[in-house]
Amino acid sequence: MAIMDLFKTSKAAPETVAAEGSFENIVLYSDNIPQDLTKIAARYGISPKQLDFRILAYKTLYRQKNAPKYNELTLLEQERFFTEENLRNPNIEIRQKIKIEVFLKQKQPKFPIKMSLGGNKELTKIVMKVPPQEQIAYSERLHASLVSQIDVRKARLGLLIGFLHQKSKAQITSLISEIQVNGSVAQEHKINVCEGLDPINQNNGELILHYLEKEAGEEGDAEDRIDHSQRDFMHTVKEGELVIEAKRFQQGRPGRNCKGEVLDFSKIELCEDLDVKVSEDFRIEEDDDTTYYYALKSGFIYQGDDGRFEIKDELCVDEVSFRSTGSIDTAENDQNIKINIEGGDYLRDAIGQGIKVESSEVRTKGNMGSGAEVRAQVVEIGGQTHQSAKIYADEVNVHLHKGFIEAKEVHVNIIENGKIEADRVWVEKMSGGEIIAKEVYLKEVLSNATVIASQYIEMEILNGNGNKFIIDPKSQKDFKEQVEKVEEDIASLKEEIKGKTKKIKVLRRKIKNDQENVRQINETVLSLKQRNATVPLSLINKLKSNQENIKEHNLLLKELKDDKIALEMLEADLRELINSVFSAKVVNRTVWKEFNEVKFKVVEPPVEVSHLFVDGEMSEEIMLKTLEDGKYVLERKKG
Repeated sequence: MAIMDLFKTSKAAPETVAAEGSFENIVLYSDNIPQDLTKIAARYGISPKQLDFRILAYKTLYRQKNAPKYNELTLLEQERFFTEENLRNPNIEIRQKIKIEVFLKQKQPKFPIKMSLGGNKELTKIVMKVPPQEQIAYSERLHASLVSQIDVRKARLGLLIGFLHQKSKAQITSLISEIQVNGSVAQEHKINVCEGLDPINQNNGELILHYLEKEAGEEGDAEDRIDHSQRDFMHTVKEGELVIEAKRFQQGRPGRNCKGEVLDFSKIELCEDLDVKVSEDFRIEEDDDTTYYYALKSGFIYQGDDGRFEIKDELCVDEVSFRSTGSIDTAENDQNIKINIEGGDYLRDAIGQGIKVESSEVRTKGNMGSGAEVRAQVVEIGGQTHQSAKIYADEVNVHLHKGFIEAKEVHVNIIENGKIEADRVWVEKMSGGEIIAKEVYLKEVLSNATVIASQYIEMEILNGNGNKFIIDPKSQKDFKEQVEKVEEDIASLKEEIKGKTKKIKVLRRKIKNDQENVRQINETVLSLKQRNATVPLSLINKLKSNQENIKEHNLLLKELKDDKIALEMLEADLRELINSVFSAKVVNRTVWKEFNEVKFKVVEPPVEVSHLFVDGEMSEEIMLKTLEDGKYVLERKKG
């Protein structure tokens, strides 16, 4: 768990090194190897970099602070002594005396494994990195040599030696095994060769508002542009989510680094008030030093004037803007969360420029600004939508529409050059703009509007010109996908029918060819049974084979019949999709004005049939018909 999980005596054996000049190898006990190497180098007038050493043995010592002498720990004592409690005790001093032999560096083969040691600032974690490398010579001593090399490099840095976790030992063994098998290292290995204990800082309590941290978001690249309009000041949570965490006073405790040095803890003033007030919307759990507050439902976090936290599933604000709320996103909550924007001033936007709102319901009496976007199940806009505003919803109700709507059902009082894509649309007055839907119901149409439907268009009053009313089955958003799916199913089913038909023919031929042989086998079997003689197994197997062929043949016949019925149904579905244009209608319950056009588009063959009206023409219902010669015409029924 900590630095001193396991201790050992170094087994590195001394090697004979020839002295150079006046320098002779020196053997000494050191408790500060970097310092001793510097002193020896100064004595001989050389650089410390010219010196090297090998570890011959070491002792691990401890004492209580200010005690007269250190006590040596045996290997058995070390495991019991080096607990977290002792390591965090600032009154215990730990040191090592290492017996080393110092010698002049000489040209000799480098250690076969390239590696480097690094640690964090406090030296509570030391990691050995072994990069990918080729052509490593393996020997039986490589494992022991690597462990010794780790100790030498740690000692040179003044770190305690000999402390390897079981996990670290396993990592070293894995590395050596890879070298033994492959003679190389394919990927970088990271091995913790020493772990100390970080200090636990003392604080007087901390209030963690997780709902704020969650929405802080991840930091982007330095070159990323920040979209300030997406800042979210309205904070949402999900049922079961940890919302608030109140950590009570925490006593600080010292740590210890990989040099054996005690690390003092800091005293941090984090929070003055840990008195958290919450409504019944929260579940409270506690342990020894922390109180946890979990959401019992999804919604917006609201803190009243009395400081009490609540969770509301309906939010009422005057406006949604960059200045007041930022964007609002409750999509992840999967709950019925409603947003009511009560600002009703027609001179300002209730949903501000560039703001995005995502919830289950959004209602406002005001306007949507430029670049604003709303996504919800139900949307009500009592004012107008800017030409660059967008709405995505199931149900939409807008007073004055100039932007873009994508929905299932849409009700609009006035369209001024806005665009709508939906299943069904109802409009009181349309001036310009475009509607694409399955069914469209218009009370009054002025000029320059384009209405495209796959099934039905109806208008009560036509007061303008330059309008286009188009019936096009392909205008359905999923029409192409539907046709492709049915065509794929038809092609697949035809292949199955072809394969089964072929197999049935083969089985039928085999059954017919075996008919006479089977009759003879039956007679032989009957004769043998009458004489109480044993029927050969080969005859029985031939009869069974024939019966299995007949059974499979009959089963395939039934499947083939079912497949042909299914194919007929699919082909009917395809015809219905393609020919839906013939059941579609355009209905005008008033007289036509000039330069208004009605057009029907046939899918297969791709043909367009249109009529440009003149003033005063009467026709209440228009449909597409096929003549006997195969030509298409518009059939107009007058009211």
